Amino acid sequence: MKKMFLCSSFKDSYSLLSDFAGESLKGKRVTFIPTASAVEEVTHYVEAAKEAFQQLGMQIETVQIDKQSAEEIAQMIKQNDVIYVSGGNTFYLLQELRKHRFDDVLKEEINNGKLYIGESAGSIIMAPSIEYISLMDEQKKAPELSSFQGVNEISCYPVPHMHNAYLGEAAQQITEKYQQTLDLCPLTDEQALLIRGEQAEVKSVKIS
Repeated sequence: MKKMFLCSSFKDSYSLLSDFAGESLKGKRVTFIPTASAVEEVTHYVEAAKEAFQQLGMQIETVQIDKQSAEEIAQMIKQNDVIYVSGGNTFYLLQELRKHRFDDVLKEEINNGKLYIGESAGSIIMAPSIEYISLMDEQKKAPELSSFQGVNEISCYPVPHMHNAYLGEAAQQITEKYQQTLDLCPLTDEQALLIRGEQAEVKSVKIS
């Protein structure tokens, strides 16, 4: 059964993860894929996500696409308990995953029931297509990407960073442009789209 935790900002929503996982996460190993952030100037969310995993008592193994062989990374994805894919540039992320055929490995592991955590770009790539996100991410950062087809493990289109101080305007523009034509799933930074099998629901962190 598919188990996907798709969020806008992991550091702001990770408190929802333990309940969703339905088991203790302490000591679980996470394949941490920060690839999307490689072409971005702002990358503080990568360290913030690592800290969140440490808070949960989980162990991180970071993928370095440019330094490890494809076989080594595929093995890591298959062996570890959880997959996490960070935010950054969605187009670049898809280009790199496809280039190394990791999109197929992710698909296989997700369908085998491995917990997948996507943050922003890591959530968007699971949609049927990523073309809609071009109002938020620059396509030119992925010159080798030949198709906008996503990994296609969900039927909706996540729109992260609703009402966010920096990216909220782009999120609003995407919503206005595509709300009639795509099944959008707008997410604030405190929300996550939780997918179990065929069931999907958006949950929010309770602000005390």
